[in-house]
Amino acid sequence: MILGKFDHSVEFTVPAAPDRVFPLLCPMLEYRWIPTWRCELLHSDSGVAEEDCVFRTDFPGAGPMTWVVTCYQPAKRIEFCCFVAERFVMRLKLTLVPESGGTRLTWTRRWLSLGPQGDAWLAGQTAAGLDRMIETRRAELVHFLETGDMLKP
Repeated sequence: MILGKFDHSVEFTVPAAPDRVFPLLCPMLEYRWIPTWRCELLHSDSGVAEEDCVFRTDFPGAGPMTWVVTCYQPAKRIEFCCFVAERFVMRLKLTLVPESGGTRLTWTRRWLSLGPQGDAWLAGQTAAGLDRMIETRRAELVHFLETGDMLKP
């Protein structure tokens, strides 16, 4: 039985076409534009994001997370399912829509608790905190798209 859940969605525009933005939404290519990004690639036939790509992260506060790319539609949509043992499952959906001068990017997450540890973790999450994290990702992505360089923290 799933105990708690938490949904969060943010939408913003970046100054590049979807075919330029989409490849950067990849566990290996995020090293180019996210200064704090670290992952271990566990499975990928191509070496980059693709359907069934599997990787692991271990960030403070979240702990070891195993990610699977569950939907891969170049320049349109990429979806991930992420598992944190004994705590939660998280789905991340990123959709890209072309707009004049750029791409509207929608970043949607849903966390589902797996028990008391997950409920406690979810209780500590706030929309404001997640908005700040996504704003940081937006700023990093925009800076990279505009300059080709990583935004230094």
